Amino acid sequence: MTGDGHCCLVSLRTIHRILWSEGRASTSRVDGRGGESSTGNTLVCGRSSYHNGYAMSATLQKPDWVEARAYQRRAIASWLDNGGHGILQMATGTGKTVTALQAATELAQRLDNRLALFIAVPYQHLVDQWAEDLDDFGTQPVLAYQSRKQWQEQLERELVEFNMGSRSSVVVITTHDTFAMEPFQAAIDRVSGVERMLIADEVHHLGAPHRRDALPESIKLRLGLSATPKRWYDDEGTADLFDYFGGVVFEYGLEQAIENDDLAEYYYVPHVVELTPDETKQYMALSRAIGKLISKVEGDLSDADLQGHQELKQLLFKRARLIGTAANKLERLESLLSQTEQVKHTLVYCGDGSVDDSVSGETKRHVDATVTRLRDNLDINAHRFTARENQATREELLTEFERGDLDALVAIRCLDEGIDVPATQTAYILASSSNPRQFVQRRGRILRTHPGKEYAVIHDFITIPQTEIDPTLLDDDQFNAERNLLRKELERVATFAGAARNHPDADIQGIPSSSGPFSLQELKRQYNLLQM
Repeated sequence: MTGDGHCCLVSLRTIHRILWSEGRASTSRVDGRGGESSTGNTLVCGRSSYHNGYAMSATLQKPDWVEARAYQRRAIASWLDNGGHGILQMATGTGKTVTALQAATELAQRLDNRLALFIAVPYQHLVDQWAEDLDDFGTQPVLAYQSRKQWQEQLERELVEFNMGSRSSVVVITTHDTFAMEPFQAAIDRVSGVERMLIADEVHHLGAPHRRDALPESIKLRLGLSATPKRWYDDEGTADLFDYFGGVVFEYGLEQAIENDDLAEYYYVPHVVELTPDETKQYMALSRAIGKLISKVEGDLSDADLQGHQELKQLLFKRARLIGTAANKLERLESLLSQTEQVKHTLVYCGDGSVDDSVSGETKRHVDATVTRLRDNLDINAHRFTARENQATREELLTEFERGDLDALVAIRCLDEGIDVPATQTAYILASSSNPRQFVQRRGRILRTHPGKEYAVIHDFITIPQTEIDPTLLDDDQFNAERNLLRKELERVATFAGAARNHPDADIQGIPSSSGPFSLQELKRQYNLLQM
């Protein structure tokens, strides 16, 4: 860009002219996964296609079996009409990936298939998933993650070929962290012309200070994807992100998706679980310590944004683990499952911490203690699904779960973003982040449609203070700590209950608890939360 910004304006005008100069290409409906790659007779070296020793152009081509749904066509049109800028705010499970690839394909056609496409995703396993989807669209992308030695040479070679005109397009998938690094930024700047596009999956992650500072102005075509693009308690990060990508240009919410049968209906069943006396004391002590430090933090209260605040980060982790692994949760889960006639296609979300396992008498990770209980006490074929399982094991577990050979998957966070388990019929959420992004994404994954799946059932474990304690006897710090815990739990309940098939009955006037029938209405009154 020149000092007066003219280069940028010319580029944007050029893009607008291109996008408006041709009629919209027809799009089609996503009926399933399948079809053959259109790469022709090629030899794959790394992930770059070659034919007779010459690099082949990896032109995006929509597979015959893909037919865009009506809302996906509207999303693509909205983004194109906005000059190739904008965020698609679409509920988890409604096909953001395939919508983005169709948008890129249509754009490439309008640019005479002259396009350098950069795709940034939050996690390494999502790089591989996007690569599989791109294979269906007839292209072999460069996978730029892990060691730079594994991808830099290939990327530089393809960019040289692109600039020389011997390659009409180049597609690169990377992680958000690698995308923000100087070597990758330098590679972006090597591209000649304005034919550059960025697809940012789970775009909210790019609003972290160290990532948003690296968003390249040289890329003029920008598409963000997220079910929850607004950053939690980070107005500045959200504003910068929306300014860069052009704001939300299309929304397709969960309730609308359920109404249109694009997601399954669901029943919501909350269960109250009380902290033990010792857990309550620990929670209040941690909350007081956190309160003294939290005012010093700028930005979203996520792991990525707590750099330089290690003490606060550790306290937040410790408190989250305390709530997630509350002792009464496993007892309640075992009780519920023992009353279930058949446990099949079931997900269990656990806390990230350790507990004393009553079965073995040992201290175990919460996820492992849960698996042990399901297997040994209830004869349920369960397996953990965590970061400790390699990619091959994960794929095998998902296949067994899909077939019904594996009754239950027990996870911590690995199923939060990007991994599809549409066969899921029942979910037990023992632990949730207070960040609404997590439970909104979890719900969307549980509600993906699947043959024979009429609806899903979500069991949510609500953590509350000890009910036998009279709140009027607490000092101000104790009262506020307990009130904040209850408020955060009720915010999640309201979100889940609002779109449930059994709403308003799910909206907790009286619900089960670990100590018998219980009414949260009275607890709301005691803690001045009747407005929730």
